[in-house]
Amino acid sequence: MTIEKRHLLETLAGFGGVTVAVVGDLLADLYVNARPIGLSREAPVMVLEEEKQWISPGGAANAVTNCLSLSGKALCIGLVGDDRSGEMLLENLASRGAEGSGIVTVEDATTYTKMRVFAGDLHTVKQQVMRLDRRPADRLGAPVEKKVLDAIGRAARSADAWLVSDYDGDLFSEAVIARLDEVGSRSVMVVDSHRRLTRFQGITCATPNESEAALASGVEITDDESAFNAAMRIREATDCDWVFLTRGNKGMAIVGRDGTRAGLPIVGPSDIVDVAGAGDTVAAVVTLSLAQGADARTAALLAAYAASVVCMKTGAAAAAPEEIRAAIEEYPLPEIRPYAT
Repeated sequence: MTIEKRHLLETLAGFGGVTVAVVGDLLADLYVNARPIGLSREAPVMVLEEEKQWISPGGAANAVTNCLSLSGKALCIGLVGDDRSGEMLLENLASRGAEGSGIVTVEDATTYTKMRVFAGDLHTVKQQVMRLDRRPADRLGAPVEKKVLDAIGRAARSADAWLVSDYDGDLFSEAVIARLDEVGSRSVMVVDSHRRLTRFQGITCATPNESEAALASGVEITDDESAFNAAMRIREATDCDWVFLTRGNKGMAIVGRDGTRAGLPIVGPSDIVDVAGAGDTVAAVVTLSLAQGADARTAALLAAYAASVVCMKTGAAAAAPEEIRAAIEEYPLPEIRPYAT
């Protein structure tokens, strides 16, 4: 095993000593398995009989589970409604070991929920036939906003790093973003934002995918050059140290304050099963790595190995340290290549 791989394994082993404050939009991913039992007499649709349902953490809650799965500690800050989805999500996070005193339950409000219905006969692979979203709005009134700001203040006393997971919900008011910019100026802060990345300033690292980067930069990403141009615009607009632009099976474009422009290919097979949740995994690994003082190269390489694990799983998933160790031992170390201008 090369020295570089040993260094990756040493950094991975240090994840257990890191406490990450995850601030973001908490989603409840509700799954329903059903079997078709006939056609409705009321409309030309199938009638499904529910077999089972379960809930999985989504959005920022998936970022929390990734930190925990990687052996880190997670302080969770976000909003849920006082409904069954919120109750189930809180129970799920608590069972995984998340510290949830920063989660605010908003009265008479809805939890951000995505319900996916899968149907199929017995002994067949079920296929998704419907997704139904419940998207809350305007939960962040003044009293709730104060609770969120207080939670950020409490977390600042013990967090080693911050992970902002913005799924375009109703958490990130101007006051919340300003407070995060303040604490981020004194600590490692990684931002994964779907639609308002450039509103965060002075952060350590941004981890957009191609569509998020195109929206934030105004650059249509069609090739390597446009990807790097988008990443450079985001770095300048946010005044961040690093941008890790994830590009699916095209790997990662890396741009740094120090002038770095480099490409990182994917690790392992290119026949990806599912990229859902991979962004949460990348953000969690980068946060846990940088919090230990690891350099950007190490953080990016570890994120690539972790992504190779979760992209072979179905649905929003997390990677365990032993899975990443196995990937590091199995797959050759990818070369981070400087991109020539």
